[in-house]
Formats: sequence, structure tokens, C-alpha cells
Amino acid sequence: MNDERFRQLVSFWLDGSLTEGDSTELQTELERSTYRRNQFVDLCGLDADLRLMSELHTSEIPVQEPSAKSAAAGWFGPSGGTRWALAAIAATLLIALGFGIGRGRSPQLPTETTVTTDPGEAKEDIENGCAVLTRIVDARFTEGVHYREGDSLPPGKLKLLSGGLQIDFFSGATMLIEDAAEVDLVSAWEAHCVDGKVTMHVPPPAIGFRLLVPGMEVVDLGTEFGVDVQGDASALHVFDGEVEAHLASSPVKIIREGESLQTSKDHPPVAGKAAPTDFPSAMQFEQRMDTFYKDLSARWWDSMQSVRSDERILGCYLFKHWQDKRWDRLVNNFSIPKHPGLAGSAVGTRWVEGRWPTKDAMEFKSPGDRVRINLGDGKYDGLTMAAWIRVDGLDRKYNALLLADGYEDGEPHWQIDEQGRMMFSVRYMKDPTQDGTLPTGDRQNQMYRSPPVFGAGGRRWHHVAVSFDATTGEGVQYFDGEEVSRSTSKFHRSGRKVTFGRCEIGNWGLPAEGVPFPVRNLNGRVDEFLIFKEPLSGEEIKNLYELGVPK
Repeated sequence: MNDERFRQLVSFWLDGSLTEGDSTELQTELERSTYRRNQFVDLCGLDADLRLMSELHTSEIPVQEPSAKSAAAGWFGPSGGTRWALAAIAATLLIALGFGIGRGRSPQLPTETTVTTDPGEAKEDIENGCAVLTRIVDARFTEGVHYREGDSLPPGKLKLLSGGLQIDFFSGATMLIEDAAEVDLVSAWEAHCVDGKVTMHVPPPAIGFRLLVPGMEVVDLGTEFGVDVQGDASALHVFDGEVEAHLASSPVKIIREGESLQTSKDHPPVAGKAAPTDFPSAMQFEQRMDTFYKDLSARWWDSMQSVRSDERILGCYLFKHWQDKRWDRLVNNFSIPKHPGLAGSAVGTRWVEGRWPTKDAMEFKSPGDRVRINLGDGKYDGLTMAAWIRVDGLDRKYNALLLADGYEDGEPHWQIDEQGRMMFSVRYMKDPTQDGTLPTGDRQNQMYRSPPVFGAGGRRWHHVAVSFDATTGEGVQYFDGEEVSRSTSKFHRSGRKVTFGRCEIGNWGLPAEGVPFPVRNLNGRVDEFLIFKEPLSGEEIKNLYELGVPK
């Protein structure tokens, strides 16, 4: 049956014009195909939504709504003829009306609607993933493949060689993988375990999540379970709740807490007891993760010794939070030798988790959030700034990384514009005219922009850096260790220096009167900010990035 005919039959059912022959045809199609059953629920849910928008209240329907669990179990039950089909269809429709979105709008529902937008509207980024990689613990992937925490995962295969992963599906289901395993992410509501062991936790909003293994389809009814795939042999273990096991050559089986089911290509299924200790548990995963990240923090701190003692470093803000301090507003400058006068002061911001769980960071959210620093009136032939940041949103026209208070002669500004481009600039006085007077508009910017590097898929940590050579006027910007822009300003003049003075990380302290867009607070987190009084090479920037990548 093609999609057009199926939708026609569903339409007949919804408007009450389904004939006995149509009913038999629809019943047969629904019994035959899980996909059609899910599609039917979604179409009925869409109809329910439209009815609700027309102020049709579900309380007017004089039928008690079945529970989601019993409906899911009954839906896959044995056939009882046309009368059973009509009752099942009616029950499903009532669930759709009661819950509005049926089984969460199966992402497999084909769409034929073309959405047009006004050519004048800005193009909006669209999330094309089906899950988020929320935790990575000492993970190793196939050559050339790299993932980081916070990555959005599109449908497709993911192969883990060693370590551990936590994947949160957009449906609400969570998958834990430890050691060697391969999975195929199909959608927010479905995945295949191709090889290895995985543990699934499916809370109530994700009931109906499907996990396929060789020879079996597991439909969750709100539970925690594990699967173990070795070649063509599969084992299902239920630790909490119950699941439906759909086998190719036998009726649907309900596997409950403490039970297991093993299948293989040439043997009948074998029931047994669940073995939860053979699978990654949430507690074990947390313990392994805690140990890994504590070791990572120790290795990172040791590796930063050479950076902290670099004679070119001016500010080394690592955002380490001292829990035993009475006052927690001090942002230490960890450069060696120590320069207590160059420490920062946190205003409004709060201490949060950094780019891994045992790493501290500062969070910037409101227009008052900032870290005040005073780097003095020293003048230099160049600079480098490098930071680990997480951008949660580009809320402003310009979003501050580091801005000098008054933006006076030789002072820098470093920020991200609303298009996701890094912007670096130094403001200088214009050259005097021949008679010694200053021209109208006595200041000008040397401006440097990168291509867009930040998009809608935020909440991921990135390393950003900029180097500026005041002797040549060249500015170079870097993103995750790679050069993304290099240019020289047409306003460059030899002999000019750079200076910092009073600055702010994540905000602008004293914007000049009348300046456009004076509110420039960052929406995100910073857990490392380095300031050098010389331009660093690309190789040195790459090294800073590699020192800080969790691995």
C-alpha cells in the first residue's frame, strides 16, 4: 500500500466514512507494519492537535483514556477481526486526543510539505541531529573520527574502540556505552546495536523507544535494560520495568524486570535471568568518569606549568575556584612569578562546571556579569589572547571576550559579532596634519574579522585565539587551534604600541558616551583566558589548544 492510499484510509476513519472493506484494508496494513502503526498514531495526533486548536476539548469525549503502557502492550496484540481493528484504532485515536502528540511524533513520518520563507528573512540554523553526546570518558574512535562533549549526533553509525560514552536522544532516552561497541543512530526514537554492549534508560516521556539488535526489535515500555550483541547472537536483559521483544518467527514477548532473552540465527530464543553486573550502570559510569576527569585535571595542571612560567605571559586566568576561601570573587592570575596586582575580580558571575566536570569556569549571563582586570599601562609591540569559551547564545550585536574600558589609544577590543565572527580591533589616534592639528574624528580602528565560526549549535567548548603584531599591523585569529583569518589593516602605521589598562573579560566596563550597542555582555562560560605581551606563532597557538583538549 502506498502512502497516498494509507492517508486516504486514515482520513476516512477520522471523518467517520470508513466502509467495511476500507476497515479490513486498514486493519491488514496496521497489523503488517510497525511503521504504519506509528504513522497512524502521528496522523491521528495531528488531527487531535487541529481539533484542539479549534477549541474541541477532550473532556467532551465520554470514554476513559487508557494508560500509555497498556495501550502500547495492547497495540501489538493478536488480531481479533474487523471489530478488534476498529476498537484498537479507536483506542489509539483516544490516546492521540488525550496526549496530543501520540508517541511523540515519530520522526520517520514522511513529510511532503514545502515551507517557504520570506526572502528578506534571515536564514535560521536548523538542528539536524537526533541525539547529543553528553559524556565522553577516555574514549577512542576509529582513525580520523573525533567527538567532543556537547556534539549533536546526526543519524548514522558510531563506533567506539574503547572508553565510555553517554548519548542522550532527543526523545529523552539515554544510552550508555562502555568499551568496544558499534551503534547505528536512526532517529530520536530508534537505534540499532550492531556490536557490543549498551545500557538503555528510558523515562516516561520516551516510552516507545525502539532498539534493534540482530533477530529482535526491543520496544520499551518505560524501563532500564541492556543488550549484548556478539555477531548474529543477541541477548536482552531487563533491569527495571518491562519491554516488548519482537521476534521474526514468534509472537511478541513481554520481558520483565529480572528476566533475559537470548536469540541467535539458527536457534530458538532462550529465556533466562538478567545479569545487570555484566552491563555498564549509571553508578559505575559516574565512578569511572570521576576518576578519569580527576586524572585529566591533574595532567592539565602539570602541563600548564610551562605556560604559567612563560616570560611573555601577562595574564594567566585559569578560573580555579578555591573552596576554602571566605571570599570567592577573586580570579587569580596564575602567571609565574606571581603578580597579585594583576588578579581579577568577578562581578555578578558565578562559578560553574568548566570544559570537563572537575574543571572550574565562570558563567556570564546578565548584563552585569563581568571579570574586572587591570593590566597596567605598559606598552608592547604586540599581543596574543587565547581562551577556552562556551558560547550559549549570540544575544547581542557584539558579544564581549575582552574589552578595554575606555578604548583609548592603543587599547584592544576582542569580541564575537551576531553572525558568529570573531572581531579584533585596536584603536589609535589619527596621524596629525602637517600643521600639527588632529583631523576631525581623531581616532580610527584597525579592525580584523574572521569568517563565521560560531553557529546555532552552541553549548560546546571551543578554543579561540588572536595574535597581533603592532610592528607590521598583521592580525591572525584561530579557532580550535587552526588559523581562520590573517590580514593587515590599511590604517597601520609604524611605531604604534598596544596597551591594556583596565579591561573586562565578558563585558564592557566603560563604553564611550553615545557609542552604539553599549551592552555587550557574553552569554556563555570562560574557563581559561591567557594574555601575552607578544604575538605567538601558529604552532604555539596549536600547542595551547592541544594542552587543553580533554583526552
